[in-house]
Amino acid sequence: MRSFLAALVLTAALWPWTAVRAEAAPRVSVQPFDGDVGPALRDDVARALRAHGYQIVTSIPRTDGTGPYLSLAQDHRLTAFVTGDVEVHGSRRAITFLVWNGATASVVGRWSAAASSKQIRRAVAHGFWKHLAKALAETQAPPRAGFDPAPTMYIDASLADR
Repeated sequence: MRSFLAALVLTAALWPWTAVRAEAAPRVSVQPFDGDVGPALRDDVARALRAHGYQIVTSIPRTDGTGPYLSLAQDHRLTAFVTGDVEVHGSRRAITFLVWNGATASVVGRWSAAASSKQIRRAVAHGFWKHLAKALAETQAPPRAGFDPAPTMYIDASLADR
């Protein structure tokens, strides 16, 4: 019973800290990747980003162009988009990653990896963060559209006639 109470007190003490930390983490959208190894590579990239303190958004579908990136970044408070294109060359796979800045919708990082279909996930796991960490650190969320909500004001209208 004491250990349960101790765990409950510890959880209650750390709860606000974890909630604040989750809000402060940069949000990155990892777009769907095409190809037979695309979903597995997307999961690997999301796992690598999450391990380095990024909050991952995978609910945004792949867009046909880059035009909607600014509005998507504003709507979802995103600092970056990670896209990847998989190419098949016989038994080899090549993937090119692009990191897009959420504030400007411009490319800030690019990296390609190629390996056999059995080794491509290992190549991405070893090289993604090494080659794109600097680009991800440079990204920013777009400025907030509009104003923050104003505090509620109470006006005593009974004194207005005096």
